[in-house]
Amino acid sequence: MQCSKATRQIQLYLDKQLNLEQTRALESHLSSCSACCHEYFLLLEIDQALNEMEMVREPADLTMHIMRRVALSSQQVAVQEQKARPLTSFRPSLPEMLIAVALATITMSGIVLEQPSARAALPIANGHDPLSLLVLSLWQGLVHVNSDTVMFFLWIMGTLLGIWITLAVAGSDMRDQWYKAVMDRLPVW
Repeated sequence: MQCSKATRQIQLYLDKQLNLEQTRALESHLSSCSACCHEYFLLLEIDQALNEMEMVREPADLTMHIMRRVALSSQQVAVQEQKARPLTSFRPSLPEMLIAVALATITMSGIVLEQPSARAALPIANGHDPLSLLVLSLWQGLVHVNSDTVMFFLWIMGTLLGIWITLAVAGSDMRDQWYKAVMDRLPVW
């Protein structure tokens, strides 16, 4: 028998997996080959040491502890990823950008129209066109109404506009959370 075949069969011999003919051939080779005999005694020593080891009993809540650590580590990874890219998470959608542009345009128009020289140069908002006359008449109608009613109306409009602007700029995740919170608090009929 060759040494390469003998070393493959030594573990099978220790496990008593060889038939009678293979066992006799291996024992004959081991008696004549000191290298294979040394390999056999090393494997025999390892086998005996493994058999003498006591089995350690796993804790009853081992699975729960492992799952908790996995959940915590995945949460920590998510938090670290969020901290690593705080500016890239703000990506407004097209409607959000259009709303921001519209609000900026309205604000800039208000600032420009407050300047008398700019207002005189414009074909509208100079006080002589129909749109300007309509806006002025509506404003005068509101001013002559009870001031408490006007203030209440402006307060409601300002609050709604503030919520709308905040939700437009906040992003879809924040809008979804806000909508869910509002729906959770509404009474069920």
